[in-house]
Amino acid sequence: MLELIALIGALILIVWLPIETRKVAGGWVRPKHKGTPEAFRTQYRRQLTMFLWVGLVLGLGNLGLAALPDQDDARRIGKIVVGVAWIAAGISAGLSRRRLDAALA
Repeated sequence: MLELIALIGALILIVWLPIETRKVAGGWVRPKHKGTPEAFRTQYRRQLTMFLWVGLVLGLGNLGLAALPDQDDARRIGKIVVGVAWIAAGISAGLSRRRLDAALA
């Protein structure tokens, strides 16, 4: 059950991060943000960096757990799929950060 929740979370990040980054790069700021648009972009870039590292750590952790012995094949395949999805979420965050940096330059 936890693998399913992690998989859904990773897939949501893979889709959502590029969409929101495109809006932020275009000048969009969250209505609840108190501050300048430049401060929001800086804060959003830090958030993308955090998602990059979280994706890589969770992805590599799941792939490492899949390599442990004494597991049935279904659990091993589930951990591999979730690990690859989290690595893809980290890559998505990295590419989104690159797009945001290009828009700021």
